[in-house]
Amino acid sequence: MAPDDASRLAVYIVRGSEILAQGTVGSDGGFRIDVSREAAAAEGNYGLEAVVGPAGMGRHLSQVPQLIRLPVNQADLVKADTSLKLAADKLTVNPDILKIWWRWCRQYCIHGTVVDANGCPVPGARVTVNTIAHTTDGYSKVPRVTVSADQNGFFTACFNWCTCGICRFCWPCWPHWWICWPWWWELDILHILDQLDVTPVRIPPVGPGPVEGLQTAIAMARPNAKDLVRGQAFAYAHQGDFKPDAARTALIQRRLADPIMRARFPWWWWCCDDPNITFTVTQGANTILDENPATETRWCFEDDSSVVLVGNSRTIAHCGGDPLPASGFAWTRVGIIPVANIHAGYADSFGGTTDLAFGGTLDLYGGFAAGSGVSYYQVTAAQWSGDPSRGGTPPSAGSGVAIGPDLYNYLYIFDSGANLVFNDWIKMGPFTGGGVSNLYSTEDARAGAPSGPGGLPALPVVPPGGFALWAYVGRKVYTSASNLIGGGNTGAVDLTLVGYNAAFTELALSPDTLLTLTIDNADLTTHSINSIQAFTSPGVPATLTGSVDCPAYDLGTAGFVTINMTVADTNRHISRYQLDAEWGHNHTASVPPTPRDYNLAAIFPPLPYLSPNHVERSFGGGNEVFNYRPPTSCCYEFRIRADKRITDGYNGPGLTDYDFQTISLKVS
Repeated sequence: MAPDDASRLAVYIVRGSEILAQGTVGSDGGFRIDVSREAAAAEGNYGLEAVVGPAGMGRHLSQVPQLIRLPVNQADLVKADTSLKLAADKLTVNPDILKIWWRWCRQYCIHGTVVDANGCPVPGARVTVNTIAHTTDGYSKVPRVTVSADQNGFFTACFNWCTCGICRFCWPCWPHWWICWPWWWELDILHILDQLDVTPVRIPPVGPGPVEGLQTAIAMARPNAKDLVRGQAFAYAHQGDFKPDAARTALIQRRLADPIMRARFPWWWWCCDDPNITFTVTQGANTILDENPATETRWCFEDDSSVVLVGNSRTIAHCGGDPLPASGFAWTRVGIIPVANIHAGYADSFGGTTDLAFGGTLDLYGGFAAGSGVSYYQVTAAQWSGDPSRGGTPPSAGSGVAIGPDLYNYLYIFDSGANLVFNDWIKMGPFTGGGVSNLYSTEDARAGAPSGPGGLPALPVVPPGGFALWAYVGRKVYTSASNLIGGGNTGAVDLTLVGYNAAFTELALSPDTLLTLTIDNADLTTHSINSIQAFTSPGVPATLTGSVDCPAYDLGTAGFVTINMTVADTNRHISRYQLDAEWGHNHTASVPPTPRDYNLAAIFPPLPYLSPNHVERSFGGGNEVFNYRPPTSCCYEFRIRADKRITDGYNGPGLTDYDFQTISLKVS
């Protein structure tokens, strides 16, 4: 038997029509099946058998013709300590039988690339291809094959796929297809039923057996199977809010209860020869992609198609390094923000918001000139007095102190056949060498870095002819922003590097660029709704009709409420804030004059409120009182949403929910 044929087969351990376990067949014809001792020892009316058939046919094995069967002695299987060897030489498959099986079953392949959100490849990612089917409970998800991506993130995954010539995966209740279906098919089903009611058709004889061979004279072309499976075949028939509807389902059930209508109805239109596909991708212990069958299934996905799979935030990818300087050392970026876009400690822009200080965990990159001889380095941090954009005093020359937070990089090692043999985090520093402390290793020098006391753990050995890849090429610092300013929450710092060769001799770096960062690792200073008062008219308080914590007021015909609130930031890094009124079901509106935005011109309150000052990159906020007239009688929630002008180099500001107050207001 050809190796390709063998790899498309499976061996099933069965008792009658019940499948206890199954295993794939290797290219050499060997197989291994794990059977639980409990299942093997269970009593039944049938004996145990090993059955050879097409892989992937577990749900419909009984419908496959000319299966190859070998009796299995139940007593021997139960008594076996760890394994039972079968006389596999008796399991022979005639090529003529394969020709019959392969009429319905074929080798189905998908090609793809695994990348992170920045488009960088993910070497060695484990990609599982799942097939999705509709069931009475929603979806079934069956893993078909798992393969590894290569060093460039590329993969090809193939598995045996048997089409609906043997079994009908398209309708959940097959063979009684008219009993159930996914709700999103219903508008298409109704449209076809309506056409059947008005179109003259040749009524076929009604009786037992499949009807897929019967021809109708429906006055419509068969839609694309993908569109039918998605419930989008007859878009012009879709009107209004499309959602589950018990009355609509019952109507279809009544109409399909008529055997004449069932015989006319072309249910096989919903079937296609290609599987419905989702992907699951893991990297080490992390699942970096697990597509949702409800929203991400690739319906009727064609053979030999290509995909790009994008991992989540836990993805560790291999990106090429930044351009190297002509001489000395240069910082290149913070996260994905180029150093050229950082001035006076602030990022010029990110995501449309200007003047961002830095906070959170910072990922700093830089590079040494080719031939510089630098193997190891220190990062020195010199502290500012005050803010660089607000008249702060820079540090004096030579005042920098070597910092020592842990630094790790992620290493992939491949053998000579480009097979991934190692991938894990590797410590790059700090370590002590040649009497110099707080040293970090470059990627190129890491294999030769000192180990043992004060040094670094030894690297795994690269196999002969193999190669290694680092995930984060040029990463020089990865730590909390607070560690750059001595552990505080706010401040500013100048960062430089000191380079050393393999003998731990300091090297002159010219130029040795300076990176100035303004750090703010603190939350907003104040974010509170101080009070809410209700009035039936100016100066006339409304009567409280509810409890103090959950107040209720009758505002009459012209009433309103006043909301006293404070949003303030001592570091003056507010990006924006707003007071939202929410009521009823999904009704929301910002209470004027919010939103207050650093980048939008507006009339702000007078001092001591600190309005935006773009010269000083400052917006401190303060106290405000708003008047609001509710549009209708309802329960209202007034909530503060705000954010700061802070970035970690990857993410910009995003509104966060803060203080809120709920109040019931009646408008007469």
